Amino acid sequence: MFQLLENQVGSRLLLPGNERFDERRKVWNTAVDKRPAAIVVCESEEDVLAAVQFAKKRQLSISIRGGGHHVGGFAVCDGGLMIDLSPMSKVTVDETRQVALVEGGATLGDIDLETQKYGFAVPTGTVSETGVAGLALSGGLGYLRGKYGLTCDNIVGARVVTAEGMAIDVNAQNHPDLFWAIRGGGGNFGVVTKFEFALHQVGPEVFALDVMYDFNDAKTILQKAQTYLAKAPDEAVSLNITATVLPPAPFLPEFLHFKKVIMLMGVYAGDPKEGEGIFQPLRELAEPIVDQTGMIPFASYQKKLDPMVPDHVNVYGTSLYFDQLTDETIDKLLYKIDNVPAPSILVQLWALGGEMNRVPANATPFAIRDAKFVLLVDIMAMAGDDELCKLWVDSVYGGLLPHSHKKASYLNGIGANEEATTNAFQENYSRLVEIKKKYDPENLFRYNHNIKTLK
Repeated sequence: MFQLLENQVGSRLLLPGNERFDERRKVWNTAVDKRPAAIVVCESEEDVLAAVQFAKKRQLSISIRGGGHHVGGFAVCDGGLMIDLSPMSKVTVDETRQVALVEGGATLGDIDLETQKYGFAVPTGTVSETGVAGLALSGGLGYLRGKYGLTCDNIVGARVVTAEGMAIDVNAQNHPDLFWAIRGGGGNFGVVTKFEFALHQVGPEVFALDVMYDFNDAKTILQKAQTYLAKAPDEAVSLNITATVLPPAPFLPEFLHFKKVIMLMGVYAGDPKEGEGIFQPLRELAEPIVDQTGMIPFASYQKKLDPMVPDHVNVYGTSLYFDQLTDETIDKLLYKIDNVPAPSILVQLWALGGEMNRVPANATPFAIRDAKFVLLVDIMAMAGDDELCKLWVDSVYGGLLPHSHKKASYLNGIGANEEATTNAFQENYSRLVEIKKKYDPENLFRYNHNIKTLK
């Protein structure tokens, strides 16, 4: 069946039984264990074209691997064709236009490594091993969101291989409907082989918040942080608050092993001298356990959370937006954290505001532009704990849903869920349906937060 495709891509086609097949079908979340009919490890746009054209002709569904880092495991599929972009990771800086040209398999770390040579940054996420394609296509929340918006807001152009097997340039002038759709509408519309991102002057060193408190002070910290954020400038509004249980890692002092803590992190996206004074109140919300706030290379800070998000573990996650953190919401969340069935958790509340919330809700598919916080919950299951962990995550979502903002979730933080998809897109959903009908009427690209064209 695959002889024609093999003639075009050669050894880059992996079939079951190939010694590299099982390794290539692995994704970050090993709770997702799927077996595609074949994998094409793409080294060029020509490989992508060959793969899509073959899949269309054989009516095979397509999954697309950028970084393979989504909790839903959308990069891999059962029985379809998996397009693996990971070798396509080149990043080029165009100083004149102040844009970064980024191939679809690049990670956030790849981008930072190149752009920081020029003192520039693309607003991306907070784990350097994340693939930029999945992140950008469904949003992209990082430390620069308050000053420079979401990753999807910074897409100024893209090269897209459509379901018809054609490569097209997409921007505000060419295929403007598709340009609108890929800035938040997910991987529903084609394979993005190259992005053009706007660049902003950041770094190489930044003033960064990095303070750790005892979890027993969590309620006070959340209350005080919310008060602080109400008056925070754009440069400081991108605050990440994380509750976790510290691992028994050799780089941590023994008294912190298995300790439940709450961490505050953020980059001051402006003059570092100003940042020190503006961040100071966040260092005094309670008695800190550790305070490493100070100057740090931006690229290094972008990797700070990497050890807390290890590869190849069973992960269950969920997400919700909030307009405010009421005492009831805080109490319910902290109760859930206190009664977690496994020690490896990452419960994050990210403050939303500034530039990302000034973009009109219909300017891109990313419709939630008026929430104040997003909750991201991940739990890593130990052997035999999967069902307990899944039930716990579902209970967090169900328990907090009535208190949430528009019952909406951040799609980069939740698995496949039709209700979550429609709630996230709000009034933009119907427009996405029409664009999906135009560019992918047979729904070849369905392994994502899927836009349903048929009821």
